Amino acid sequence: MTSDYSFYRRAAAASPEPSLEGGASGYFSAPADTLDPNLFNGERMKPEVRARIMVRLFEWLEANGFNGDHNWLHAWVAGSGVTYQWAASRGNGDLDVLFGIDFTKFLAANPDWHGTPETELAMHVNSRLKEDLWPLTAKTKFGSGHYEVTYFLNPGTGTDIRNINAYAAYDLVNDKWSIRPPELPADPRTLYPHEWFDVADYDRAAADGLSSRYKALTARLSGAQEGSAAWHNAGADLHQVIAQASALFDDIHLGRRGAFAPQGHGYGDYRNFRWQQGKATGAVQALNAIATVGRQARAGEETEMYGAPIDPAEVVLARAALFHQNGS
Repeated sequence: MTSDYSFYRRAAAASPEPSLEGGASGYFSAPADTLDPNLFNGERMKPEVRARIMVRLFEWLEANGFNGDHNWLHAWVAGSGVTYQWAASRGNGDLDVLFGIDFTKFLAANPDWHGTPETELAMHVNSRLKEDLWPLTAKTKFGSGHYEVTYFLNPGTGTDIRNINAYAAYDLVNDKWSIRPPELPADPRTLYPHEWFDVADYDRAAADGLSSRYKALTARLSGAQEGSAAWHNAGADLHQVIAQASALFDDIHLGRRGAFAPQGHGYGDYRNFRWQQGKATGAVQALNAIATVGRQARAGEETEMYGAPIDPAEVVLARAALFHQNGS
C-alpha cells in the first residue's frame, strides 16, 4: 500500500464498521433428539435429498467436460448439518458436499489432465464451482427448510472421507454413514477444557481492541486534510491496524485447516475450537470486517494503477490448470 490513504478512506466509508455483536456458532449448541427431518428419515438420508444433491454435481461435471461414468467420484455431506446440532439458529442451514476422486480412474476417463497435480485440479474445480454452481444452490429447499449447499473437491480425500478427519459424513454414493454423528452432552461446551476458552478469550480481546482503534483512526482519517501530517499519521496507523487484524484473522482461519489434516484431530481439535469460539464471540466477524477493508483498498489501488486488481496466486493457478485442460 502506498501513502495514498484515500483508498482506505473510500473502502472504510463503503463498509460497515467492525462489531463483535451478534456472533454465533452451532458448534456449542445443544443437540436435538433427532437428525434434521427435512433431510433424514430416522438415520437414513431421504432419497430425494441425495438425488437432488448428486444430480446438481453430475450436471456440473458434465457441463465442464469431466468425462466417464463418474466411477471415479466419491461424495459425502459432511459437517454439523448432518449431526444432532442441525437445529442451531444460524439462518439457512449449511450443507457441505465434499467429494474426492480416485485419481487413477479419473485420469483414465479424462486423459487431458495427465501431468496436473491433484492440488491444482482442485484449485481449478473449486474456483469454477464457487462461480458457477454455488449461486444456484445457495437457497436450496428441502422439506420446509432452506439450505446453503456448497460443493468442494478435497485433494487427498480419495475414496475415504476419514482421511480429512471429518466431524460426520454421509456417503451419497453408497447411501450410508461413513462417519456417524457423535453423541453429545446437553451442553457441548463441557467437552472442552477451561484453558481453551481462556486462550481463545485473547482473540476476542485483541479483536475488540483492534476494532476500537480502527474506528478511531478511520474517523481521524476522514476528518483530516488530505496530504496533511495528520492525514499521513492516521493513514499509517490505520495501515498497521488493518495489517494486524488481517494477520490475526488468517491465523485463526487458515490455522483451522490443520485440524482436518492427516495429523489433526478433526472437529474437536483446538484449532477448530478456536475458529468456532471466535465465531461465537464475534471476534472472527470483526477481524474479517477490518481485513475486508484492506482487501478492498488494495483492489482499488491496483485497479487505478493497472486497470484491474491483481489476481491471487490460487486464481492464477486455477486459470493455468484450465488452459492446460483446454490445450491452450
